[in-house]
Amino acid sequence: MKIRTLMAVVLVAGVASAMERIGLDGLWDFRFERGKPLEEAATSSTFAANDKMVVPGCWNAMSHWFNQHGTGLYRTRFTLASDAVNAFLVVDGCGLRSKYWIDGREIGFSKLPWSRFEFETGALTAGPHELVAAVDSTVDNAKVKLFWDFYDFYPFGGFHHGVWLEVQTQPVELRRVVVRTRDYRTGRVELEAQFAGTEAPRDFTADVAFDGGPARPVAFANRRATLTVPAFRLWTPETPNLHTVAVSCSTPSSQRAKPVSARFGIRQVGTAAGRITLNGEPIYLKGVNRHEAHYEFGATTPVQLMYEDVKNLKDLGGNFIRGSHYAQNARFLDLCDELGVLVWEESLGWGNRRQQLADPEFRQLQEEETRLMVRNSINHPSVIVSAFLNEPDSDLPVCKSLVERLIDVIRAEDTGHLVTFACHRTRTCISHEKTDIIAYNTYPCWYSDEMTTGSAEEMRANIRACHARIVKYFRDRYRDDRPIVVSETGVKADYGVRDPRGRAQYTEDFQEEYTRTMLEEMFAQKDIAGVAIWQFTDCKTYTRTKGMRNRSYGVNTGGLYDLYRRPKLAVEAVREQFRKKVK
Repeated sequence: MKIRTLMAVVLVAGVASAMERIGLDGLWDFRFERGKPLEEAATSSTFAANDKMVVPGCWNAMSHWFNQHGTGLYRTRFTLASDAVNAFLVVDGCGLRSKYWIDGREIGFSKLPWSRFEFETGALTAGPHELVAAVDSTVDNAKVKLFWDFYDFYPFGGFHHGVWLEVQTQPVELRRVVVRTRDYRTGRVELEAQFAGTEAPRDFTADVAFDGGPARPVAFANRRATLTVPAFRLWTPETPNLHTVAVSCSTPSSQRAKPVSARFGIRQVGTAAGRITLNGEPIYLKGVNRHEAHYEFGATTPVQLMYEDVKNLKDLGGNFIRGSHYAQNARFLDLCDELGVLVWEESLGWGNRRQQLADPEFRQLQEEETRLMVRNSINHPSVIVSAFLNEPDSDLPVCKSLVERLIDVIRAEDTGHLVTFACHRTRTCISHEKTDIIAYNTYPCWYSDEMTTGSAEEMRANIRACHARIVKYFRDRYRDDRPIVVSETGVKADYGVRDPRGRAQYTEDFQEEYTRTMLEEMFAQKDIAGVAIWQFTDCKTYTRTKGMRNRSYGVNTGGLYDLYRRPKLAVEAVREQFRKKVK
């Protein structure tokens, strides 16, 4: 039996920060250099703008630059009311590489698509300043190691979810508070204060208040303190209770107390007897895979659309979303926290082969993006799984060594999350030895050749036999009772294409029949602890390239809903089966 304790850390987006935050979203000066990589298009911070572009926004989802790749050059201006000791430029996801200048001085370069990252600007004077950015969406694998040309989703260019500055005006300022739940049964938590500034105090007294209640002085030793949340309530999908904590402390450089707040949930995730547990109780994962994408907005999905997705899942009777295949946006995780949806979050990777798995730069970037993902979203009680590397060549020792390194990276953060990856080498995988969950992707009767007559009876028998074989392989190999989760399974259907008599492949009728049969068989197998259907909505993928022969109009049509969230027939089959399955 494994139990891991939840840790919650303040997100930049969720902080009532002691430091001033300057939002930079809006209409920026813009120039698009079609077909030019960043090195050719932006050798300096100076460029002649000839257009405007919205931030956040994905240019190659817009009609003017649709499907075009190259480098977008951006410029905006901001004003500081007073001198800044330092500032942090925060970029909430972009694609694929990017470089930044403030007042002509380069401050950072990122190779982490979809990740939220930040750069320190150094000292800034009061008054006007200019920020320039170059964002390159070119898929050049000599330069872009985390997104390869065979990945089955689209490389959207632009800023996905916003840009802002956090301004530090004092030599030392409290910036974030980390909350680690130490005992979910008693509401005991550990607070950790994180400061901006090199001379931050280690031992001090701060005023702490939970849920808007009265503050009381608390002694911090080595920047940590342990105490009990008054009148605490547990977080579950049925009762998604959330707490807040506000911490105020003075520093040697500033005697005025500036509160920093964090929102968190008290809950513990673990495993026992082949099941995932939440607060000591077994829970069955009934869910979907979801891309942060829309045909018109690209990766810049509006909050209303995110909310609709979560509401649709809950209406189906689902409780789980696998965020495929990159770090999730904080706004989306906020909704999952508030509405009670369990989340599997994973760092960017897809079908990586020996060439990538052995590349030192790829391995280093995997560590970096995985660590960032965990730190950025760890305060969200909805996130119960931290994962990585969807469908790598997990039968290779080079993959096993990277998997185990990434497991160490996640566990070093004291997350309380379960750790795994989605395997597709279901006859030869050797890399699940140290994961908390054994997870696999499989598509019987779709990508494989099990079907001969095409009868409903044959389909059911083949689905049953396929999963039974995979479960037996992992049980025989590892000789333990870890939970086994089907992280992807399903079939594709083109929206509106009907064939009620023949139920041919790619029709809504076939998808509906298959999905009902698949869920009936999955829910009947005692060794399976959860299922995530591929996928929630259709999503844009490679277009006019080598993969066009099996992707209708450049879209992966495996969704229960289409690109515009219109339901297919399979939605009713999922609703019927999810609502029947209680535990």
